[in-house]
Amino acid sequence: MSSSSAHSVSILELYPEHLESSGERGNVTALRARLERAGHQVDVVQHTIGRRLPKDPDIVVIGNGPVSAVRAVYADLMENAQALRSLADDGVPFFAVGAGAELLGGGITLADGTVLAGVGIFPFSARRGVPRQVGYIVVESAQGTVVGFEDNASEWNLDSGAVPLGVVTSGGGNGNGREGVIAGSSIATQTKGPILPLNPSLSDAVIRAALERRDVAYAPSAAHAELDRLAAKSREVIVANVKSVFTTI
Repeated sequence: MSSSSAHSVSILELYPEHLESSGERGNVTALRARLERAGHQVDVVQHTIGRRLPKDPDIVVIGNGPVSAVRAVYADLMENAQALRSLADDGVPFFAVGAGAELLGGGITLADGTVLAGVGIFPFSARRGVPRQVGYIVVESAQGTVVGFEDNASEWNLDSGAVPLGVVTSGGGNGNGREGVIAGSSIATQTKGPILPLNPSLSDAVIRAALERRDVAYAPSAAHAELDRLAAKSREVIVANVKSVFTTI
């Protein structure tokens, strides 16, 4: 692989003015901070309704929002669906949270029975209108223990053979003992918080996938230690209090 300082990384953030209700800007900030500490230049590009979709990002991020936001971005998203699928097919990692993840899945059945077709990047469908789950969540995943906050009224039904992000040890997740779903190098999750600042190993998994696609090396170093220390402190608080704050409403 080439030198870790040899590449400028482009992060594409989809519909941040609509789908950022759970602090997802923090996910972009976490990716940027870790990349910059590894010596990379980072360019964050925001796609908004009516703009042309950038052709070749290294990472695509989409966040959470209410049903009104889903409806607001839906037509533009469908116009760009083929381009987004092509990026995923080409190995560009997507990191998707909540409603944004559902839009990139197989479809959403809203509480009123309306069915919205999804982009088809992630192998699951979502059903809205189930009992709302609010509280801290802990998930055991291939990237280690993932922690964060959940606030959703959705059930994710994974396609046959689909791989979840992990198994829920505290919290609700997809509603079936599992949380999230993985599709190649892309990750969809219900966990918020925002999730990436709290879970450096998950951030690094996304970054490695992006850079390996460009044949560029990445390795966290001493420059990442303070980020990791702050994440560890926050994670300790969540793990210590997860059972006392979790609830279903």
